[in-house]
Amino acid sequence: MDNARLDVDGVTQQFWAQGECVTVLDAVSVSFMQGATYALVGTSGSGKSTLLHLLAGLEQPTDGKILYNGKDIAFFGDREQQHYLQQVIGLLFQSPNLIDELSVVENVMLKGLIAGLPAVTNKERAHALLALVGLEHKITTMPAALSGGEKQRVALARALFIPPQFLLADEPTAHLDKVTQEAIMNLIMTVQKESGMGLIIASHDDTVVSLMDHRLPLSSTGSSVELV
Repeated sequence: MDNARLDVDGVTQQFWAQGECVTVLDAVSVSFMQGATYALVGTSGSGKSTLLHLLAGLEQPTDGKILYNGKDIAFFGDREQQHYLQQVIGLLFQSPNLIDELSVVENVMLKGLIAGLPAVTNKERAHALLALVGLEHKITTMPAALSGGEKQRVALARALFIPPQFLLADEPTAHLDKVTQEAIMNLIMTVQKESGMGLIIASHDDTVVSLMDHRLPLSSTGSSVELV
């Protein structure tokens, strides 16, 4: 679907820590549009990762709603939820979270296997994506033999296996050297422009933030924010 949107509607997120109720997000309302790029900025503990988890449906808000094209994702049935996680959302985290027992190509193919796509289709798609990220020569390599940057490239290929409408990225270059950071971000931005997906990225890096169309400043006090 073209021009898909994610709406954060009056979302508050709280949790208990050492007997105290902590508010991470406080009545946040913001809209994210497919095709645009957004940076979530703020200090550690300001709710950047929490907001990404809420958008992915990995957490439920204490109050408020996360809407996909106007529908509350909390009320998705099993089939809708599966479609959302497989075809709407792509996830890229600080840690690549590769499965050590699987080869590079097998890690990339996971999403297709879960979706029940034919084996030949899975293999062709995985090979094409690994070529895109410059790792076609590492197809049979195991994750333990990869560098940090190579692992993150594999994770990116996996996230793009079924082209998402939105890629949610949580500090994807945080633990990489400067040269590798630039290479990964150039690759992400190229894919974003070519595919027209929405990109929502949490980052402390001013260089990364400067590449985005919009910024959403988040505060460690949980106070309300506005998109700029």
